[in-house]
Amino acid sequence: MRLSSFALMVTACVSLGSSWAQAQDGALAVPINNWSYYRHASTFEEGFLRGSAAVITAAGQKNYLDSVAYVNQQEAVRRRIENGGLYVRTYLENKELNRQYRERYKPVPPTKEQWDRITAAALPDRLSSEQFDPTTGQVVWPHILRMEEYTVLRERIDALMAVRTPDNSGDGSPVQRELAQLIDGMKHLLKANIDKVSASQYAAAKWFLISLDYEAQQPLTAGA
Repeated sequence: MRLSSFALMVTACVSLGSSWAQAQDGALAVPINNWSYYRHASTFEEGFLRGSAAVITAAGQKNYLDSVAYVNQQEAVRRRIENGGLYVRTYLENKELNRQYRERYKPVPPTKEQWDRITAAALPDRLSSEQFDPTTGQVVWPHILRMEEYTVLRERIDALMAVRTPDNSGDGSPVQRELAQLIDGMKHLLKANIDKVSASQYAAAKWFLISLDYEAQQPLTAGA
C-alpha cells in the first residue's frame, strides 16, 4: 500500500513537472509552483511520502532551472554572434558603398590637351604689332607710362629691347632678367601713382606692363 502511494506521488510530481512553462522566442520561462496542501490531514506515512516527493520535486526543479539557464545562455551567445556578424556585414557594405561613391564622383584630371588649353588661357597676351615692333625692338608706350616719373626706367627698357639677340633673349637670359626687374619697378611706381590716374588708365597701363614682361621672356629667332 505504501509503495503504491509512493508511486502515485512520484507520478503526480512528474506530471506536474511536465506542465511547467514552455519556451518563448528562444528562451525558456521559469515554472510557477502554486499548488499547496492547505486543509489536509497528515499521517506519518503521508508525511514521509510528501517529504520524499518534495525532495524529488526540488531536485527536478533544480535540474530544470539549470537547463533553462543553459538554454538562455546559449540563446544569448547565438544572438551575440548574429549581432556581431550583422555588424561586420553592415560595416563592409557601408565601406563598399562609400568606395563606390568616391569612385563615381572623384574629380577627373584634365587631359594633356585640356591642360594645355588651360595653361594657354592663363598666360598674358603678347604685345600687339601696334605696341611693339620685334624687328627694331621699339616699344610704343601708353600715355600714362610716358609721364616724366617713368622716364629713367622706360629709357633703359627701350635700350634693352632694342639690343636683344637670339643668343641673349628668352626666359632666363641676362637681358630678360634685367628687363624683369625694370618692369617690376615700373609696376610699383604705377601703383604708387594710382591716385593720379583713372581706374581704366591704371588697368590699361598695368596690363601693358604684364604683356611687356611676357614679351621679354620670348626668345628672338634668327632674322627677326
